[in-house]
Amino acid sequence: MKKIITAAIAAVMMCTTVGCEKHDDHSHANMVGNVGAENGYIAQEDMPYGSTIYELRPEYDNRVKYTVEFDKRYFGGDGETADLREIYLIHDYIIAINENDHEAIKNLYYPGFLEHLCKAGGYANADEYLDGMNYTLKQTLGEDFVIDYINVSNCLTDGEEADNYFNFAAAEIATFDSSLFDKITSQKVVEIGGYTCYKAGGKSYVLEKHTEPFNLRIYQVDGEYYLF
Repeated sequence: MKKIITAAIAAVMMCTTVGCEKHDDHSHANMVGNVGAENGYIAQEDMPYGSTIYELRPEYDNRVKYTVEFDKRYFGGDGETADLREIYLIHDYIIAINENDHEAIKNLYYPGFLEHLCKAGGYANADEYLDGMNYTLKQTLGEDFVIDYINVSNCLTDGEEADNYFNFAAAEIATFDSSLFDKITSQKVVEIGGYTCYKAGGKSYVLEKHTEPFNLRIYQVDGEYYLF
């Protein structure tokens, strides 16, 4: 049986047919609260993912086609100097998934790594795997599905859950190019789920919290960000 754990779907995504309702208060809003700790104050760094929500919208950034929602503490920092390359990577992955653009997806991975993963998982090549993923998405979401609102619903950098992803990647990196271990300077697992929305058949839908998200591993290698 062909099995692969990559930036794609780990199981068939079950989606509820409801209107895609965005947050009313997430428009470039700082969602940090000031109560809850014993002294009545919780520092930003002590709050869980999702406490400082930001929306990167096409009307403010012509680099994106669809709005991306994320916790800005985990991606790039604040202000004009914010480094949003990881967010752009996530955005571009979703665009490529919408369009079943194999070359675009391959180019988001470290060079050659997706092909290595697919062959290790029993596929003839990455194209066979990506076509299968696209078929599954169309069967689940609709032939004309377009993901048009991207919610980065979680980001893991350590802990047991993150280690499960990192350990898998490490095993594959070891057989692909062990010299990469000396070049990796950061690693994250991000989930694209939550309020992520798509359109199909003229209607809008939301991927609720209990549905399977897309899980992406993002590594920084020699100063550049790649999927792994």
